[in-house]
Amino acid sequence: MRDKTSIAKFVQMALLLGAGSVASMPLLAAEDEVAQEDKKVERIEVTGSRIARTDIEGASPVVVISASEIAERGFTSTFSVLESLTQATGSQQGEQYTNSFTPAAQDINLRGLGPGRTLVLLNGRRVADYPLPYNSQSNFFNWSTIPLAAVERIEIQTDGASAIYGSDAIAGVVNVITKKQVDDTTITGTYGYTTEGAGYSRKLQLVTGFDLGKSNWVVTAEWNEQDPIYGKDRDWMDSYEDNPDPNTRYPARAILTYDLFTGNYVAPDDEQCFNSGTGYELSYRPGKGRYCGYDSNGEETLRSYRENKSVFVSGQYEINDSMSAFTDILYWKSKVSQRNFRLWWGDNITYLDENDEVVAQGLQRIFSPAETGPQEANFDEDTLNISVGLRGVIADYDWEVAYTDSTYNTDSGQTRFKEEAINAYYMDTVNLGPYGYPGPGAHSIYDFVSPEDMRDLTGRQSQKGDSYMRQLSANLSGDLLELPAGTMQFAVSAEYSKQGYDIDLDERTLNSEGQGWWGLTGTEGGGDRKRYAVGLELAIPVFEGFELNPAVRYDKYEDDSSVGGRATSQLKFTYRPIQQLMVRGGWSQTFRAPDMHYLFAAPSGFYTSVEDTYRCESDANYDCDGGENPFGQRAGNIKLKEETGDTYSFGVVFEPIENLSFTIDYFRIELEDVVNDEDAQTLMNDEADCRLGDRDINSAFCQNVLSKVVRGNALDPDELEEIKVGPINQSEFRLDGIDVSGQYTLMTDMGDFKFKLGYSNTLKYEERIFPTDPMESIRSASYDPRTIVNGSIGWNNDDYAVTLFVRRLGSILNYDEDGRIGSWTTANLTASMRVNDNVGLGLNVNNLTNERPPQDDTWPSWPYFYRGQYNAIGREVFVNATVRF
Repeated sequence: MRDKTSIAKFVQMALLLGAGSVASMPLLAAEDEVAQEDKKVERIEVTGSRIARTDIEGASPVVVISASEIAERGFTSTFSVLESLTQATGSQQGEQYTNSFTPAAQDINLRGLGPGRTLVLLNGRRVADYPLPYNSQSNFFNWSTIPLAAVERIEIQTDGASAIYGSDAIAGVVNVITKKQVDDTTITGTYGYTTEGAGYSRKLQLVTGFDLGKSNWVVTAEWNEQDPIYGKDRDWMDSYEDNPDPNTRYPARAILTYDLFTGNYVAPDDEQCFNSGTGYELSYRPGKGRYCGYDSNGEETLRSYRENKSVFVSGQYEINDSMSAFTDILYWKSKVSQRNFRLWWGDNITYLDENDEVVAQGLQRIFSPAETGPQEANFDEDTLNISVGLRGVIADYDWEVAYTDSTYNTDSGQTRFKEEAINAYYMDTVNLGPYGYPGPGAHSIYDFVSPEDMRDLTGRQSQKGDSYMRQLSANLSGDLLELPAGTMQFAVSAEYSKQGYDIDLDERTLNSEGQGWWGLTGTEGGGDRKRYAVGLELAIPVFEGFELNPAVRYDKYEDDSSVGGRATSQLKFTYRPIQQLMVRGGWSQTFRAPDMHYLFAAPSGFYTSVEDTYRCESDANYDCDGGENPFGQRAGNIKLKEETGDTYSFGVVFEPIENLSFTIDYFRIELEDVVNDEDAQTLMNDEADCRLGDRDINSAFCQNVLSKVVRGNALDPDELEEIKVGPINQSEFRLDGIDVSGQYTLMTDMGDFKFKLGYSNTLKYEERIFPTDPMESIRSASYDPRTIVNGSIGWNNDDYAVTLFVRRLGSILNYDEDGRIGSWTTANLTASMRVNDNVGLGLNVNNLTNERPPQDDTWPSWPYFYRGQYNAIGREVFVNATVRF
């Protein structure tokens, strides 16, 4: 049994005394060493440019978050670091969406442009995408895979950078820089728990460094395990009674029979619900009738069980005074388990009763864990990133040649019903009755399903995916020539890469002839792409204080699409009228090559709801109010072309006095030929125009539309049977906004006080779906916040440190789209104490005030808040100890 009392006393003492630590807290003595190193004047390469410089601020705005700042702000994962950015306004589709296509992954969505439009680099090099597609559509990066133990700092360029890095760098670039120099060994152990219960976590980290002959090595290892949090673990969302809408406040329809003619429920006998052995109870829904209900709220996980293991090795070998070899190796392995919505089954039966009357009924059955056993989805994943290379100086020019091999593998599975078995269990699928519909089977939906029967009815659905990125790169940079205003610098780069992915589903998932998994479809796909690229970047001093930064790059693609290649350019500048002020800005072109799954997705099925426009306008007897629920089929489109855009920026960096600085940057992002899936209802409308003569039915447009809307069966030649959709280039949008930051350090005899502030505001967000449409503002019609603010106040001396970090998420649109949900403010408190030169203890409390996510009173479905922006973890406390050797 856990001793929560002793932990609580420790927490209270640490808060009162300001003594404690954060997860992965480095000892304070190390900060003094870093401060001394920072005083050395040297050129460094910062994300956004391949030209090394002495100042971290350049023509492109870059946010830099160091390992010490990560610890000070209470972040416990690389994902949580990036999630805290003011630029991370976009919603996420992570582990809270247990029924999504990628519930084991953690995505970051800068500017709300989608996770695939941010380029991710590890030490400046591309890595493999997550093999499974985001929302079944596009590829992205899983931020679970980067362990904090290996991170030295994270650099985020917040504007477009295709002229430097190529495809995907539209919303920005995130470059994770790993540790390269460690002089001692530290071991950190962390224990965490939530004050509302559940979600216990444990973490061990080892960081060490050593010299071996002419080589220097850094090794880190990290193990992290977290227990799941279920909705039932939160008393404000564990029952249907928590539903904000009293009109829909009733138990889930666990066992249901309804009349297909009237839509009303067929009431069960009083004993049937109780005799099912499932814990269901007789319930009532106004206007519909009685049914067997169950309070299923909170059965799903809000945070998954997760176990991560990783090892990182970085080595550098000095070959001679002008050349060295290097390698970085990162291996990460993960197990994720989560519980999604309970297994269920439903269908319609039609038969003749003893009076030869037609009976048409709908059946629905939700199965309890007592029948099925644990209803969980499991994911086993691993990644391996290996980089090797040479770097050095030749004729005063810096050069580097590197090769990177990055792979990602995932293997997932869950229990599902065999389609033919579960249908035959409840329906007579052999002796079909009137109109070809089945009648009642041998088993009643009210009967408890025995373990023996359940084993025959179910199986293990599996999905495997893998992806890779192999890249060979070469860079050369240095001084080019002397100009009257200073030295012109250059950087040239060349790259060759090959990437690919493959998704394999078991045979049942893809079966469309009645031998699949009941109620489940999936998406397969796979393909490869080669890329060749060359680039040139210059830093040209025009006159004193004014520098131009032009760049040009050409990317050549080889795949089955028609993209071919893309040239991108940029022209940026910096101007320092006085030493304390820098003005910066410019223009850059951006592009994104067609996403690989948009190109290579195999046909996959789904069900959708549409209005049959053709029949509504041509058949007076057709009931237009009911709508249609046809089967849909989606596939990739190799005819896609690249998304192209322009980014404009203008900003200032001002440092009026020592240790006080401000930045403000305006940006505009324009993007054309944005890829989206075709809208099913738009296809139905276009089909009606073609069939009814509003468009030429023989035109290529109409022939394409008619091929995607499939009609006709044995009973009705006009019956809507299937809709085929896929990705197309169609949209255009513009995004305007500002980013503001400020920081100040006050040094006193009592210690140093640090103040930091960040602010982002989406001023304008406009979209055009079709070329003939006007640009329409969607700023207020978005489920993304328009503003995000974060800031921190910290104090430290030789032995103690305390930091308070606050983040405010602005309001978002409500579900009914007739109002907005209020802002959400959370705070992290961290503290550290150095016991002696080799031991540190500590504490951090995330979501200090236990702020619950804003409830949407117009969203009548569990969990009653928007999972794309908020979470229900609540207050989480971490205590740890660090020992240095």
